[in-house]
Amino acid sequence: MKKVICFALVILMLAAACTGCAGNEPKETEPQIVKIFELENEKITAENVSPYEGDYLEYGDVEPVSGLYAMKFTNTGDQTISSAQLIFSDGTQELSFCLEMLPAGQSVIVAEQNQLAAAAEELAYVDGKVEYLEAGLENIASVEISGNQDGTVQLRNLTEEMLPLVRVFYRPTDANGVLLGGPCQSILVDGIEPGATVNISAPGWDETSVVVTVLVINE
Repeated sequence: MKKVICFALVILMLAAACTGCAGNEPKETEPQIVKIFELENEKITAENVSPYEGDYLEYGDVEPVSGLYAMKFTNTGDQTISSAQLIFSDGTQELSFCLEMLPAGQSVIVAEQNQLAAAAEELAYVDGKVEYLEAGLENIASVEISGNQDGTVQLRNLTEEMLPLVRVFYRPTDANGVLLGGPCQSILVDGIEPGATVNISAPGWDETSVVVTVLVINE
């Protein structure tokens, strides 16, 4: 029980620290540089899709950018990645990419954390740290989620049990349905009765947003 509560607090802190991955659909551009990296000892691949042009979603303020380094990360394992910090080098400088909440089999495009401009065509993987979500917390099938026109999201409990604490993680997507932005926006609902429906404000949710995962935390 203590372990679950502590993990819930970690998730809350993580979500508070990494916010703002919402915005308008980015301008489509063809990647000029493509290279696939198999990260040693990690179940994740990295594809260099620099230079990036579109909305910069790595901080709270969404702004249009162009010419930045960007990577497309794919979770090739069978567990959701809760967080990852990955470092690459273009030969003259180190590039940092931070992401969170990436389910198995899904991909996300992440711009360089310090807004470094793309220069070299060849990148080298330097180091990284990948953390995986504890098994048993995810239960995306327990709720039905739909966006409303007034900036709220509707959640319906599909189970016959009380859901004590529900956290929904969501991101915008590009025109091809690929997730965008390292940080993941989220909303928290404290208790949903069996079969009940609740409406809650969802900052940044728009027509491009999709649910990444749902955590159900039993206190």
